[in-house]
Amino acid sequence: MRDKRYDLLFEPVQIGPVTAKNRFYQVPHCTGLGWLRPRMLAALRGMKAEGGWGVVCTEWCS
Repeated sequence: MRDKRYDLLFEPVQIGPVTAKNRFYQVPHCTGLGWLRPRMLAALRGMKAEGGWGVVCTEWCS
């Protein structure tokens, strides 16, 4: 059972014309490894998306 103070995090949020299913947002950041292992980073973003994150931003890798 989760603490009711955090229920807001699990509610949908409107960002411009898009509605995210919750308020979990991975900010864009650069690990510097995108050029070296692009599939690894794509797999990591996929895991977060499948795990229920509302928005997953990608990094610039070139």
